[in-house]
Amino acid sequence: MLQICELKKEYSGTKVFDQVSFNVPLKSIVTVTGKNGIGKTTLLNMIGGISAFQGDIVFDSISLKSHYEDFIKVSTFIPNIPFLYDYLTVTEMLDLVTLLAKTDKEKANEFIHSMLIDLELAEFKKILIKNLSLGTKQKVAFIAAFLTSPKLVLFDEPFVNFDRPSMMKVLAFLQDYVAKTNSIILFSTHSGDKEVNDIVTHTIQINGNRDIKVMEVNQQ
Repeated sequence: MLQICELKKEYSGTKVFDQVSFNVPLKSIVTVTGKNGIGKTTLLNMIGGISAFQGDIVFDSISLKSHYEDFIKVSTFIPNIPFLYDYLTVTEMLDLVTLLAKTDKEKANEFIHSMLIDLELAEFKKILIKNLSLGTKQKVAFIAAFLTSPKLVLFDEPFVNFDRPSMMKVLAFLQDYVAKTNSIILFSTHSGDKEVNDIVTHTIQINGNRDIKVMEVNQQ
């Protein structure tokens, strides 16, 4: 379970969140919704350990405040503009993540090979990251994120630059991933695609700095 405990966040004296608490169950695919500027990205940044906050965030009994490194080890966050090393090739970037994550090399290579084909990236294996389109970079970041077998997955607008065939394959992957693991996938999106909405199990609706509702949408 993901537990948000009395969360508080201010920017220049303005309260973005004020004593907010809610829970999200395991095996969930969750969208974060709300009007522009209401705090969707801020919430993701806090859960991802990127932005400071008051209160606590707990995933599977691991506190972000008191056990930061352990929390980060089981989670992954992909921002709208992914962080990748410009002067590495796609293969080098994914090999680096595999090395740093201490992932089994053989299993990682099988996963990388399969995903490169599914996302039509095989032809880009030797291309420098800096020469890729934003959509292609997002695909690389997506593959890299799952090399660590995360239990808490956070995306900020993950599908905005995906072509439709790739988006469909990613959605199928996410649904299968959650079904096989005790994980939570949480993302913000402006996509109105039925296919995206169909895989969502819950919605976090931000209505104000003290008004956040978690609603079950679809039962998988």
